[in-house]
Amino acid sequence: MQTVWIKRSAPTAEAVLVWALGWAGSDELVRHRAVPEGCDLLCLFDYRTLPDAAETERLTALLAPYRKRYLAAWSFGVWAAATLFGRTALRWDAATAIGGTPRPVDDTYGIPMRAFAVTVRSIGSSGTGKFLERMCGTQEVLRAYYRHRSTRPLEEIYAELVSLQRQAAGTGDPEPAPGFWTQAVVGGQDAIFPPENMERYWRAAGVPVVLRPAMPHYPFCDSELSDLLIPRG
Repeated sequence: MQTVWIKRSAPTAEAVLVWALGWAGSDELVRHRAVPEGCDLLCLFDYRTLPDAAETERLTALLAPYRKRYLAAWSFGVWAAATLFGRTALRWDAATAIGGTPRPVDDTYGIPMRAFAVTVRSIGSSGTGKFLERMCGTQEVLRAYYRHRSTRPLEEIYAELVSLQRQAAGTGDPEPAPGFWTQAVVGGQDAIFPPENMERYWRAAGVPVVLRPAMPHYPFCDSELSDLLIPRG
């Protein structure tokens, strides 16, 4: 896993927002997004491997001194964040899952296993073009994605996808502690994670669901997203 501080002014900053991005993501996806004054911004991505226990302890030690902590996890980042932080002593003032579940490859609660296998084969043979069209939903959102896209090479992100298939498929729920997630955002136009599967998981888990009917899998064009991640007041 890669960790990139986009903004870091600790120990003067009182708050931190941690973005756990999805497959093929990088800090380039969120560098343009504003954060409140006095809030640092850390980005996590590239899940070819996840940190071991010692690395996770060092990461949580960096986050623990902040008075306010916010977690935003997108797509496969929901699984990664639950795996990393779900059973640590670290507590979040808000932890928002967007367009994903802790069971990312699952016929009932995530991407159906056959669809995921087809995606792996398709990207291995033809690249990411078709996937990006489905992820963004419209040409307008696709153009917005390309303005802030990840520039990681295809070979690297394909290796990450194959690794995620091995790590996440069939492993079950990472079982974060009760109350870990404070809300889940589900896009009604998500063509990657079926919205009905996401709603089914989060309602069974007792996590409040925010349904965004027009949101595709790519969430960063939603004008209200920032307000959802860091509650006012």
